[in-house]
Amino acid sequence: MALKVAIVGDATSVAGFRPLGFAVFPVDDPSAARDLWRELESGEYAVVFVTEPIFEVLADLVAENTDRPIPAVTVIPGAGSAGGVGKAKLDGAIERALGTTAFAAEV
Repeated sequence: MALKVAIVGDATSVAGFRPLGFAVFPVDDPSAARDLWRELESGEYAVVFVTEPIFEVLADLVAENTDRPIPAVTVIPGAGSAGGVGKAKLDGAIERALGTTAFAAEV
């Protein structure tokens, strides 16, 4: 079985991914993504891209799967998003790996 790539976000942010072969899940309200999560983590999807507003709603569910190889969840900016969630995740990973945020501040 070939594993798929999914993207979840507002319709504007995810519209261009369908021609690339992504399974596209547009949601009007970020909280609606919680209902999709069981399908997304089922093992059918190798990678799940989520926009930042979606990740904020799914963060606790995603954290439950951090030790599983799939799906790999990647946060991307959404249309009109101010950003910051992806950087915060990277800063946290650097802090866990190095025990300090000094390096993260220099990047």
